[in-house]
Amino acid sequence: MSSDQEVILASLNTHGGRGADGRAYDLVAACRQVKADIIALQEVWRPHGGPDPVAEIAAAVGAEAVQTELCADIDLRSLAISDDRTRGRWGLAVLTTMPVAHSEVADLGRTPGDPIGRVAQLITVEIPGGGRLRVANTHLTHLLASPVQLLRLVRHLAAAAGVPTVIVGDLNMPMPVTGLAAGYAPAVIGRTYPAARPLVQLDHVLAGRRVTRRGGEVLE
Repeated sequence: MSSDQEVILASLNTHGGRGADGRAYDLVAACRQVKADIIALQEVWRPHGGPDPVAEIAAAVGAEAVQTELCADIDLRSLAISDDRTRGRWGLAVLTTMPVAHSEVADLGRTPGDPIGRVAQLITVEIPGGGRLRVANTHLTHLLASPVQLLRLVRHLAAAAGVPTVIVGDLNMPMPVTGLAAGYAPAVIGRTYPAARPLVQLDHVLAGRRVTRRGGEVLE
């Protein structure tokens, strides 16, 4: 079943809720300004005993949140994000204003030297008016194996090739390398990294053949 309903999809590597200087920024405001139906988040960090930033965002934008934990006990200092030694949880999240029909996690493997095992959240939502959309939210390794992990993800998605699918997130590779994702094409083109003065695009939205692209942009 297909739909011509337009869906606005956004992606943000939250960087643990810290800026390049290690200071906390208003993550809720950042997500509210995109005004998207689906928001894919990477590098989500929640301190033990502290507030859940994803729950706060979901309440602010009126969305349902699906979270995937990648590490149950880690601090931002060990991740080279800030000097904060507070321990917390690390993972991915998808927020959606549309009903979730199915969710699963695809294991993409761990690269030697990478403290985090990499996965993809596969969230299928029901689109108003009929039809479904599958969102594969992921943050691939910053080491050299990100293309290998992308290929693993594409092979996994091929098992249900009939579902309109978008791969979204911090893929840690420049645009030309995303061509390895056969059957997917860039929906957004623009520099994303580093955030303060972008020089290269490492964050991507790749639309499958059954998804019609209607424009996109990189926000400040």
